[in-house]
Amino acid sequence: MNLGIWDGAAVLVKTALYAATLGAAGGVFFLAYSRSLLEPADRLEIARHVYTLVVVAIAASAARMLVTAASMADDAAGVLDTRLLAMVWHGGEGRAAMMRAGGLSLVLVALARGDRGRRLAIIGAAVAATSFAWVGHVRAAAQAGAPLLLGVHLLAAAFWLGALQPLAIQARRREPRELGAVAVRFGRIAMGVVAVLLGCGIAVLCILLGSVSELWTSAYGRLACLKIACVACLLALAAWNKLHLVPRIVAGDPLAVRALRRSIRAEMLVARAILLVTAALTTLAGPPSMS
Repeated sequence: MNLGIWDGAAVLVKTALYAATLGAAGGVFFLAYSRSLLEPADRLEIARHVYTLVVVAIAASAARMLVTAASMADDAAGVLDTRLLAMVWHGGEGRAAMMRAGGLSLVLVALARGDRGRRLAIIGAAVAATSFAWVGHVRAAAQAGAPLLLGVHLLAAAFWLGALQPLAIQARRREPRELGAVAVRFGRIAMGVVAVLLGCGIAVLCILLGSVSELWTSAYGRLACLKIACVACLLALAAWNKLHLVPRIVAGDPLAVRALRRSIRAEMLVARAILLVTAALTTLAGPPSMS
């Protein structure tokens, strides 16, 4: 695999795009299911966090178009090459970018309306999060249900990863028992969501790999193994939080709150690693089943 500087730039931009889009969508979901447990000031801070991520996601979506063209040309001149830009746009990236921008714009409008826009915000967040299923390897796969599986996987990923910063905000601002109520509600819903995340992720991977042996015989499979290892680390941290820290927080232990803050920071680092590997997986390596 011969990689250039523009390939690396494409991976980094896509990582930022994943993080901002899924983070914004997950922030909207968090506001929806935790709203009754949040103070007005907390809801406002989380909404501001979502606003920032929406702006970053829209900017990163535009940057991805330009960097992809430069990567195809292996030269900065590709940014201005209308032929290459048209290829990127009509290759599916344009459709996905339009869906993403539309969904994120709906989120901005809906959040500005407060409680009246809650359902619209959820719809916009879902459209933005699933926009990645309409372009790339899964979209090109022969399996008709693959984009649907990936779309559900993306929604589950947004729910989980997008909740980390809102939970960090709560861990910084709330008393232990108040924080415990929010963490318990998140953990209760997350159990089912994580099961869906893993099930859909495994199904999509099986479609793209073709055979289990490709996990260690292909570049795509080895990157997938690295992603699986990172997900396992994230699951271990989440299990530690749910089974060990949250019960102590519910009981009013302030030391457990500090430990949760550190654990959430660690989860954020691992989540970024997962998104980086995913960006490399979907940008640099082709699935064995499609080669």
